[in-house]
Amino acid sequence: MDVEVYYSGQRGGTMPYAALPAFRLFCKKNGFQLKWDSTNNRVDLDSGLKGKVCVLFTGISSSGGTAYEWEVLGNVQKFLSDSGMEVVLSQNNPSLAKNTDVAIRFSLKEMRVLEKPRLIFFQSEDDKRQDLVKCLRTEMQQSGIPCHYKVTKNQKQPSIVHIQLQLPLYTEVSMRKIYAEKIALHLASGVLEYFQNGLHIQPMAFLPPNILKLFYSTMLFTSDKESQQGADEKPLAEEPITIQESDQQSAEASDSNSDSNSEVNSESNSESNSESDSEREELLILAEEELLEQVVTIHPVEEVPELVELRTTAEVYFDYTLIHSESVEKPYLLIGTLQVKNTGNVELQNPIVCLRVSPVDSIKMGGQVLPPKLVETMAVQGTSGLKGWRYLEDDWFAQAMERGEYWIAPIQPVTIAPESTEAFQNFQISFMKQEAGKGIVVEGVVLCNDQTVHFSANNRIAVSF
Repeated sequence: MDVEVYYSGQRGGTMPYAALPAFRLFCKKNGFQLKWDSTNNRVDLDSGLKGKVCVLFTGISSSGGTAYEWEVLGNVQKFLSDSGMEVVLSQNNPSLAKNTDVAIRFSLKEMRVLEKPRLIFFQSEDDKRQDLVKCLRTEMQQSGIPCHYKVTKNQKQPSIVHIQLQLPLYTEVSMRKIYAEKIALHLASGVLEYFQNGLHIQPMAFLPPNILKLFYSTMLFTSDKESQQGADEKPLAEEPITIQESDQQSAEASDSNSDSNSEVNSESNSESNSESDSEREELLILAEEELLEQVVTIHPVEEVPELVELRTTAEVYFDYTLIHSESVEKPYLLIGTLQVKNTGNVELQNPIVCLRVSPVDSIKMGGQVLPPKLVETMAVQGTSGLKGWRYLEDDWFAQAMERGEYWIAPIQPVTIAPESTEAFQNFQISFMKQEAGKGIVVEGVVLCNDQTVHFSANNRIAVSF
């Protein structure tokens, strides 16, 4: 009797019923969650981290974190979700941390006087998350970014581990991306190491099914087709033996006939031997044809359907023109467009644009972007309804002055098909001439598919004086 084996709800194959006790001990030793259904002769395996909950918080602010924080934590969420645990990405809801296994806050702070990036771990004096902090610290040190620790008294949320990335103010976009990737990778690895140590399970217990299949295909994921093919291939080794035995019998029969007719004249013997040789040759030809037909039958040529990997990727970049007057009293005017090209094979839904500007107090945002309250009365009416772009929040100006970020969304639903491009066109930024050695910087981030995917612009707008 065979037992059906499923992993994360996906059928992997079968195994002998007699192997069930050993298989159960193997799974227990390595940390897999196993459920045996004797009624249906079925084993259900799950990741050792199924049922575990991890909450990721952005920095504390009125609008719920910067675009950079969302980008980093969004990548951490992707890494950890594949391990089987539930990962929640939240703005600022501390109540979520009460009944979770892991709660981490990641924030970004830019500093003018800072020369190199650094990571700050905020720890309370009675921190109950020492094991988690230790694992995160070990992994973060491998990112190449210096780590420092700051003890805080009377921490309001001791159950949340707070990690802050401090960056020099004018850090290049390319370096920001490198830091974001390193932090996301090592932050996710630190969380997994924490569970590995605390639950005493092996890393294989939280690998996704497609990766496990590479290592344990013969044990967990042998398909019925492969098993049947293996069974069919066995007779191939025996077929030539059967043919040789048939040839030997024919030869023996021929020798026997030759001995019994020894008194026949030489001409008769010659004809008899010729006929015997001819019959033997025909038997060999028939046997070869039969063997060839069997080989073709056992190894049919089948068309394997091509597996298409889903890719959610995009290229985001600025096109802009700078206009300035010779008069000192008149501001510079920057007219720009943010292009979003879908380079993947998955549709991108409802892009949200974040323009991040600095210094905040020197820049004014303009163009055909409407406050939410004015959309119904002032938006352009198209054939399919209202068109254009709007600020995401009613208090958009106050948020921009506080954080230097303008959050903008399309008025109508927007879908960017693969190989298509959508543009946030003709936004206007005005600013006065700055002091020598200072400059104006504009960066962009696009969030799509209910803010589950994030794309940073490949370039940024920088005006130096």
